[in-house]
Amino acid sequence: MILYTILPNEAVFPPDQSVYEQQKIIEWNGVQLLVERTSLTECRVVQVLSTDPMDYLNDSTQPGQMLALSTSPLK
Repeated sequence: MILYTILPNEAVFPPDQSVYEQQKIIEWNGVQLLVERTSLTECRVVQVLSTDPMDYLNDSTQPGQMLALSTSPLK
């Protein structure tokens, strides 16, 4: 099927909202991160949200790393 439209793909084919419901922005050691909850006490880093280039070189906050949430789970 070919669809000719001037609308962007997001307007015609809306993204799956269930993926975005599990993602939250948290601050981890002074760095803002977009994380995806994998369990009640763990999350996986999806994206680093920082303007400091040194934050991208930190191995503990690289995308794909697992973080343990010891104080409180994400809501």
